[in-house]
Amino acid sequence: MIATHFLRAALLASALTMGGAVVISAPTPAHAADAAKKFSPEVGKPLQAAQEALKAKKYKEALDKLEEADKASKKSAYETYTIETLRASAYSGAGDMANFAKSLEATLATGQVPDADKVNRDKLIAEAYFSVKNYAKFSAASDRYYKDGGTDNRLKELAIQIYLDQKDYANASKAARAMIQAQGGKPSKTLLQTVASAEYNMDHKAAFLDAMERILVNYPDQESWESVIRGVQKLPGFNSNRLQIDVLRLQIGAGLVKDPGPYLEFAQLAMSDGLGTEAKAVMDKGFKAGILGKAQGDREKRLADMAGKQVDDDQRKLPDDEKEAAAQPDGKQLVKVGTQYLALGNAAKAIEVIQAGIKKDQLKYPEEAKLRLVQAYLAAGQKPKALDAMKSIKGTDGTADIARLYLIQAGISPF
Repeated sequence: MIATHFLRAALLASALTMGGAVVISAPTPAHAADAAKKFSPEVGKPLQAAQEALKAKKYKEALDKLEEADKASKKSAYETYTIETLRASAYSGAGDMANFAKSLEATLATGQVPDADKVNRDKLIAEAYFSVKNYAKFSAASDRYYKDGGTDNRLKELAIQIYLDQKDYANASKAARAMIQAQGGKPSKTLLQTVASAEYNMDHKAAFLDAMERILVNYPDQESWESVIRGVQKLPGFNSNRLQIDVLRLQIGAGLVKDPGPYLEFAQLAMSDGLGTEAKAVMDKGFKAGILGKAQGDREKRLADMAGKQVDDDQRKLPDDEKEAAAQPDGKQLVKVGTQYLALGNAAKAIEVIQAGIKKDQLKYPEEAKLRLVQAYLAAGQKPKALDAMKSIKGTDGTADIARLYLIQAGISPF
């Protein structure tokens, strides 16, 4: 293994891993294949000692022995190549990436590196110089890598990250976006992270969230979910009062909640909206995960029992509530009843009733009604309609952002 974030686990196909350092197998005097590749005793003895020190992870001792071998007079090019190869391994193990790169460059200068191995070494040299922020030498090694036939885009991605390090955020975002477009297909996570970092540092909240959402679509993880949900809440105009239940629903769905508070808050909000079934289901999830039922066990059980009782009441009263809602001049109550049907698991009925509420066209919060329709379509497995409903949501109160996150959590790309 190579002791750096940027380097590969093996230097060449013929490399051996010795105690965390990259070591290229080098013939000893007894195993030299031909006369041109034999070692004089003056070189061979300290080389063997250096190899043994590498195996034992004694990198300073290995470097001392290699220095002894290097002092030999009239060394052949192959002997120098071997010394520098092992020296690179020792520097790698010691975490000295600047000297690691210099030693690899020295192997190239001997003319002994097989043509098939040059490209790999060019890449390792470039990555090592990048890791120590020697960008001029990184650029030279990177250019050599592509000139010699290298095809991995990794070095091009690193070149864009230099903009970030130099705080040139506009060009970092621009270059990363251009490369994503040129590559096509699934975007590189590194490039998406570069865009996100650049936009964040420029305080472009919407652009930052767009990049983070694309990371969620392609490389979902809890850290990204936490960052996106937190970022959405910080958007100008976000309606935290009306959308708090959605924030909690997304957080719980993403597995971010590790303490009882959000579970209890969600259950209370859900019950106040007549969503006893969902409140009970979330409480049950918390108990099953071992998050609920500890310090506030009695209170939590009472709340779960209340939610369970509301489920029975909802099922009994809902048909009558639907009739009363249909008679109202606006669609607010119909949307609420439709959302209750959704909580009870009747997605088809939820779609029907929510659509009826939207058609009345006298809603105070029409975009939120569309959000509930998105949820109903998702529950019914009607993904294309869910996507269309999401795209129809307007405004800047966070409703459209929440709708996109519901889609992403359901495994649907909103892009």
